[in-house]
Amino acid sequence: MAQPNLQFDDLQNLFDNQGGQPASQLDFGDCVNLLLQRRWFVIIPLFWALVAGIILSVVLPKKFQAETLILIEPQRVPDNYVQAIVSSDLASRIATLKEMILSRTNLLKIIEDFNIFSGPESSDMFLDDKIEVMRKYTTVDIVSDRRNRTANAFKISFEGKDPQKVMQVVNAMATLVIDQNLKVRESQAVATVDFLEQERVKMRRRLEEVEAALKDFRETHMGELPDQLPGNLMVLERLMQQLS
Repeated sequence: MAQPNLQFDDLQNLFDNQGGQPASQLDFGDCVNLLLQRRWFVIIPLFWALVAGIILSVVLPKKFQAETLILIEPQRVPDNYVQAIVSSDLASRIATLKEMILSRTNLLKIIEDFNIFSGPESSDMFLDDKIEVMRKYTTVDIVSDRRNRTANAFKISFEGKDPQKVMQVVNAMATLVIDQNLKVRESQAVATVDFLEQERVKMRRRLEEVEAALKDFRETHMGELPDQLPGNLMVLERLMQQLS
């Protein structure tokens, strides 16, 4: 098919009719018209994406996630007055709590208490596989303060199909952490009290020994002690007056 040939005068007239603007510059109306002409290129992909999203939301299994945040408050009494009972690093302490939460004993107890794998699809699973699945869907993250970049909390989250069981599992893990922390603090506090009591008994014995030695020294050096010098001078002055 032959292409029509435009002469130079025809191009000049076309340029003049457009107001002296280049053909590559389009205003807002031209963009809207172009979008309306090609609207099916936008509507059809959006429609199929919406249909795929609806199908996936119905077909795919539903997953629920529950999480809890445990804040860590430092000692409120200044260290100048009372030394902290728990002096270990906070990050290492949280790492220890994480290992305790993900331990085999704890996860096995949670599985048995809440019947996590009670469905028929889990009847052929071994116990070790159930524990690994629990560890896979359990997350313990350290939450740091943005201002001083220090760990001041940690978050426990668990993911599962049953929202009620997911919430119960997270609550059980949080309760375990709090109870374990209280036991550790209690044991350390009891050990600290015992140590202070032993030191008090030692200091009392030492003080009694010092007082007994001081009493013997006073009796041995009666009248020769520095605090008896003013009295001795007064006695000496009185004797001098009587002699005069």
